[in-house]
Amino acid sequence: MLLKRIKCFFKKIKSAKISTKLTVIYAIMFSLGLLILNASILFGVKYYLYSQANKQIEDMQTIMSNKVTSRSNTIALTDKRLFSDVPSKENIFLKITDQNGKVLNLSPGFDYKIKQVHNKGSGIEKHIKDNERHYIYNNVSFKSYKNGTVYVQIVKDMHSEYLFMKVLFVVMAAADFIGIIISIILGYMVSKRMLKYIDYITNTAQNISANNLKERIYVKGPDDELKRLANTFNNMIDRLQGAFNRQSQFVSDASHELRTPIAIIQGYANLLNRWGKNDAEALEKSIYGIKVEADNMASLIEKLLFLAKGDSGIQLVEKNKFWLNELIDEVVKESKLIEKNRKISCTKNEAVEIMADYKMIKQMLRIFIDNSIKFTPVNGSIDVSLEVSLNTARITVSDNGIGIPKDEIENIFNRFYVVDKSRTKEVGGSGLGLSIAKWIAEVNKGNIDIKSEEGKWTKVMIILKLR
Repeated sequence: MLLKRIKCFFKKIKSAKISTKLTVIYAIMFSLGLLILNASILFGVKYYLYSQANKQIEDMQTIMSNKVTSRSNTIALTDKRLFSDVPSKENIFLKITDQNGKVLNLSPGFDYKIKQVHNKGSGIEKHIKDNERHYIYNNVSFKSYKNGTVYVQIVKDMHSEYLFMKVLFVVMAAADFIGIIISIILGYMVSKRMLKYIDYITNTAQNISANNLKERIYVKGPDDELKRLANTFNNMIDRLQGAFNRQSQFVSDASHELRTPIAIIQGYANLLNRWGKNDAEALEKSIYGIKVEADNMASLIEKLLFLAKGDSGIQLVEKNKFWLNELIDEVVKESKLIEKNRKISCTKNEAVEIMADYKMIKQMLRIFIDNSIKFTPVNGSIDVSLEVSLNTARITVSDNGIGIPKDEIENIFNRFYVVDKSRTKEVGGSGLGLSIAKWIAEVNKGNIDIKSEEGKWTKVMIILKLR
């Protein structure tokens, strides 16, 4: 039955609030501490009282030995004056018997029925409890000058000492009970006050949704675990809010970018429906326009899928060792074959082997070279170079094109962001290329730095770590 109650108690504690658990644990630990402390105090007091009592018996034994065995002692063993040195307030009583067990003398108030052991030498102090009476005694024998061998029984009544210990125990038990009650109340109040921020965090978390990411937790006080938890929670919400904002902007821009080619395709489809059956020129124009816009949509969707896979962490990255200088030679040759109206060169190409994704690095280089081609006038110059330092390889793509305004540079890696003066389908593109290039650089342990002067030149520096 008791075991079931204990199990039921622990089940309730497990399902209780943290404040209740802390209060119970604190109360149990405080109670155990008090129990150990009080037990130590009671044991120490008892040990001290018994030590003093034994010392008093030994002192009385010495006094009686001097009186009984001394030849100069004129007081008879039957004389009450023999106990004149017995302290009246120490509750010490004596009995003297002869060899035949005859009582020769008793100190006033001696009413103890303790067996007198007739043996030689001193006995051992013994503790007896009789009808709530506690006392210790000792049986000793002495060689009397006049009466021969006599036996002295020395008794120390411990009633006053035990009464003191009872009172002390009651006082300490009452103090413990009051202390435990106070500890439970204070423990609950303190734990409730300390954990109120957890309730605040819980309520704030419940109020947060995709449409409400403005809620934040403000915790005053020292920089403790709760405040760090609140700051961590706030940082998480900041990241979520940024992700939601980017997602919303991404969806909005993607819808905008897809709406235009779809509208154009619908326009050409209507043109075919009206005149394309009989008008060869309208038919050819419509087919060409639909093909171009379909290619644009396919390219846009491919870029969106690339970025989506990168964001979700499922984009396949195959890193292998290859010579970076050979890759740059290959990209430069291909670009020269495609583009005849710009001067594409490679002035410096130091040999270096790196560990990276070959296809992605090639795609990144093509993105930057294509951008330089788009924004560099006819007969302009584009240069690709590779320099190697101790731990890095720096690829530089520079051109003498129209440049980028200073206040636009920090935004050009944002998705769907296109510099205003070039926002046309034929020139500006969808604004996803640089976002893809940045992701490729980061996933291959690199970074990109762009410097430009509007109307004069642009320099893109791609820094890849070799180790």
